[in-house]
Amino acid sequence: MLPPEADAVVMQEYTQQADETTIEVMKTVAPGEHVILQGEDLKKGEKILSRGHRLRPQDIGALAAIGRQKIIVYQKPRVVIISTGDEIVPIEEMPPPGKIRDINAYTLWAAILENGGIPIYMGIVPDRFDDLRTKCAGGIEKADVILVSGGSSVGSRDFTAAVFESFPESRILVHGISVSPGKPTIIAKAGKKALWGLPGHPASSMIIFWLFVRPLLQRIGGLEPQIITHPQLIKARLSRNVPSAQGREDYVRVRIFRNETGYTAAPVFGKSGLISTMTRAHGLIRVDMNTEGLDKGSIVDVYLF
Repeated sequence: MLPPEADAVVMQEYTQQADETTIEVMKTVAPGEHVILQGEDLKKGEKILSRGHRLRPQDIGALAAIGRQKIIVYQKPRVVIISTGDEIVPIEEMPPPGKIRDINAYTLWAAILENGGIPIYMGIVPDRFDDLRTKCAGGIEKADVILVSGGSSVGSRDFTAAVFESFPESRILVHGISVSPGKPTIIAKAGKKALWGLPGHPASSMIIFWLFVRPLLQRIGGLEPQIITHPQLIKARLSRNVPSAQGREDYVRVRIFRNETGYTAAPVFGKSGLISTMTRAHGLIRVDMNTEGLDKGSIVDVYLF
């Protein structure tokens, strides 16, 4: 509090004691300098936070400033992960020939946490309709979103779509999307629960989650559509040609290098079953479905992970 006749404050390090009753000021100050006026920070009647805003540390501080100890928030979405396939084994096991460790359960778990959800892993299910249906039924009881990794294609042992259709009030919204990698993706619902059949290949599964599941989790976690967070975007120059087929959007993994002229994007080519292509990449570029590829030297948008 300032005394009534004062209108500015001098920092102590710019003063010195002249005598017992006098202080020498060694720096001039303007009226209002180093003073916060009443209502300057938060005004009466002012909206501090809007609905759908994700709380940051500074937002918690603003609430503390007005003495607000509790607020109403959205519940974090609960997301079940189910891995399918006779070829899948737990990661602690040494996979025999023809088997693979359960990579997707762990990448999806981490991705769900990163995007504000609560992951619930329900284990590995063999390629049998009844087993998968039982596991999905349990997931529907526990969670808002069910992610089934694998079994989304149309092979003789792919039961995900049939299992989704077997539930009351269920509907297959999409089976197959014009995206590579990740074409056999299934999007369905059972009542108010969202059901996803993700590709079994690790890179495909991660990219489909990143493109489609991530914004869903943010939306049902309370973010309004206009403030859903988007990946960081940078401009880069392609280091080589990138081929593509018309009729689908291709999402190509790239590694970013910086030099004196800006950023360079080097494609990381590899099959969608190779998790190493994702670990080596810094982001994705999108090749439009109406083009047949991108030329070396083209300026592209890179969506950073």
